[in-house]
Amino acid sequence: MRKINKRFYGLAGVITIIIFLFGLSLGILIESERVNYVEGNRNYEKVEYESLQVQYLYLSYLSTSGRGESCEAFAATLNQYIKRTDDTRIKLEDYIAKGNVYTEEFRLLKREYIQSQMNYWILAMKTKELCKTDYVTVLYFHSEACPDCANQGYVLDYMKKLFDDRLLVFAFDTNFTEEPMIDLLKSTYHIEKTPTVIIENDTYEGFVSKDTLMKSVCSKYQQKPKECP
Repeated sequence: MRKINKRFYGLAGVITIIIFLFGLSLGILIESERVNYVEGNRNYEKVEYESLQVQYLYLSYLSTSGRGESCEAFAATLNQYIKRTDDTRIKLEDYIAKGNVYTEEFRLLKREYIQSQMNYWILAMKTKELCKTDYVTVLYFHSEACPDCANQGYVLDYMKKLFDDRLLVFAFDTNFTEEPMIDLLKSTYHIEKTPTVIIENDTYEGFVSKDTLMKSVCSKYQQKPKECP
């Protein structure tokens, strides 16, 4: 009887180890695929940003003749690339929250995505000045421990869907100090709490309701969209 029990427990122990190793290997494989996915997107987006820079230089060269249809096409492409980058950023932050093995790789990629967002934001501001494009830019500062940030994010998502290409939203994690630009932004805009929303030059600390954001965003347009009250 004792021999049977020893064999049983021994077999159960071996099976447990096999299951554990299988789960560990599967987790590593999944995280590796996630890293490859984000890196693949990142390489693609680097080419997209370089293309936008060339397009901007072309518009600058055309000067006044570069306005009109050329500027509209550029603005549409810029918005498309910003949205694609932000979609990947959201997935990346989810991967970081769930990851174990490739944490450093994910955080390095997050740093690159923050730099991409900064590049797109600066390019958007330069394009607005060059082309007199009638869109509004929003900087959204959030953090993981912030109790109101999730709701603020939902409100901004709603606003983005409502105004589409005419509203550009750039989100930054204030706790991600590995990228020096975060501290520079916090210093520039005197960010002391999250959430904080900056609409053009107007700063709102704490949770901001949909009605307040709507009023502020609509006040920034030269020609109000039909969605504005």
